[in-house]
Amino acid sequence: MRTQRSILIVDDEFGLAEMLCDMLRELDYDVALAINGRLALEVLGERTFDLVLTDLMMPVMDGLELGAAMRNSETHRRIPIVMMTSLPTLMPTQNHLCDAVIRKPFTPELLMKTVNDCLANPPNHPRPWPASQ
Repeated sequence: MRTQRSILIVDDEFGLAEMLCDMLRELDYDVALAINGRLALEVLGERTFDLVLTDLMMPVMDGLELGAAMRNSETHRRIPIVMMTSLPTLMPTQNHLCDAVIRKPFTPELLMKTVNDCLANPPNHPRPWPASQ
């Protein structure tokens, strides 16, 4: 039985990604890293994660595109997604693509509260987005 929670970090900013990996590993999370959304989907195809922590703006495939791909996947749609961004707000039509948003810069305390809240209350996304009418 697996007890260690696993988090996929998706960020093209190496320094931030490494800091997040180190911090989460110190708290006994199993952590993997991808540098863009396309690579994240490959990693998600290879193993199971309890949460995805992704940057919004990345080359190749950004966080919103990753969120849309996950929400349209039977396998991945129920994985909580935490979006990290320096933008002041997401558009209302984009909010369904993530379960929480963390504004950069953020404190370790805010990050851990957000991660713990998402893990304690996983989303229920029963249908692909956009839902069939």
